[in-house]
Amino acid sequence: MLVRGKSKDVVLITGAHGFLGQHVVRLFLEESKCELVITAREKETLFADIGSEPRVLGYHSLDITQHAQVKETIANVRPDVIVNCAAFVKVDEAEIQREAAWRANVSGVEYLAEAARKVDARMVHVSSDLVFDGLHAPYTESDAPHPINYYGRTKLASENVLRTSGLEHTIFRTCLIYGAAEQAKANYALSVVLALEAGNPVFAATDLFSTPTLVDDLALAIVRATERKRLGLYHVAGPEMVPRYEFAQQIADAFRLDASLIYPTTIAELKKRSLAGEMPLLRAERPARNGLVSLKARTDLGIKISKITDGLQVMERGMHELMDTGTAYIYE
Repeated sequence: MLVRGKSKDVVLITGAHGFLGQHVVRLFLEESKCELVITAREKETLFADIGSEPRVLGYHSLDITQHAQVKETIANVRPDVIVNCAAFVKVDEAEIQREAAWRANVSGVEYLAEAARKVDARMVHVSSDLVFDGLHAPYTESDAPHPINYYGRTKLASENVLRTSGLEHTIFRTCLIYGAAEQAKANYALSVVLALEAGNPVFAATDLFSTPTLVDDLALAIVRATERKRLGLYHVAGPEMVPRYEFAQQIADAFRLDASLIYPTTIAELKKRSLAGEMPLLRAERPARNGLVSLKARTDLGIKISKITDGLQVMERGMHELMDTGTAYIYE
């Protein structure tokens, strides 16, 4: 679906310092003609190197869970588009930090949508494959959601906020994103790399399937949809459904690390290990087979979604570039 708009939109990006947000900012500058307003919770921006870029109109410290901040920032900037990359992303912690997860993933979206209506902005939002239960994967955009953990329920609720808001909007669902970014939160591929680099064992499930997604591909889909003024729901995920064990093996191969440290296990065994204190506690139920079909995004947005081997090469190059510039890639 198309919407009409100005030739050069002002795009406000929330959560710009996060794993996805960093890639979205840089790809907007590389691939689009939009003008950007960058926001994140921190007082100072990570993007010191693009401060002289004329299409970056400024940086604002913004926590989307703070209603007054959202209203003031959006009213002052008056963006044409709000791209929401801010979220509570820790699936297991969402089970016990339910209020914090709801504030970030649902209330924050409500505040953004309310402010967007007042300035006639459209919204682009990121959701998750965890809105599904995994019984009929891989899923298309027409499949009915049924989340089985609290994180998935917050993401489905955030989608429903936009669906009932009356706003023009675009929603992207994605799955197990990986890649390199500056001081970003953990992603599975990076956690495997760091463990193997340290000589630590990695216990990877053979019965937990998903479609790993290079973060650069998701960011490009967001930029393309914004530039082309596309509305609606899109799935953006990798083309291969693999178990965590196979994904971990491919990560070891790509980074030339010791794959003998990767041990096959099951979801049930991982839960036992977590309860025994051998690894972080796995509190959230996870769909055993989950994944997304991205045909609509590939055809409508003209993107090629990377296979795992290609995506891991991009990730490795990105990590080397960060190290070469003295930038930390270690996550929070």
